[in-house]
Amino acid sequence: MNANSITGDVINVRLRQLGACSIREINSIMHIVKFELDDGFEVDYVFNITKGNKYFLQRTRPYALAEGVLADAEAIVAFITEDISKFRSAQKSSNFRTFIQSAALMNILLEKLENLFLNRNVDGDLLANFNRCIENDCGFLDAMEKHSTPL
Repeated sequence: MNANSITGDVINVRLRQLGACSIREINSIMHIVKFELDDGFEVDYVFNITKGNKYFLQRTRPYALAEGVLADAEAIVAFITEDISKFRSAQKSSNFRTFIQSAALMNILLEKLENLFLNRNVDGDLLANFNRCIENDCGFLDAMEKHSTPL
């Protein structure tokens, strides 16, 4: 048994205690964790443990969010604990489904942008205009945050 396997097992036990409904382990390196919240809503994570005891975490569902490299096993558990708590709280919002749909649309936007970047020679003026639109949208999100109350 290697150190990755032991560390992964410790993390998996903690996540099961938190309510993970399934954990799939691949070669003691990659762990796919699924939580099912109210109304069958799923939140999934993937974390990797490298040979150098580096920990990489990303949420994969309901939308992708790379948390990045974390310091240790406890940091993985702490992030997921807080994230699940926030999703449980957010589920109580009347706008929850709309936010999830907005996140899905942002993922589509990102995929389309990547497709342009990797496969097309886009006119610089069009790209600059797109960037202005994104900056405006970011400003709009800032204004929404300023005029809303915490959960």
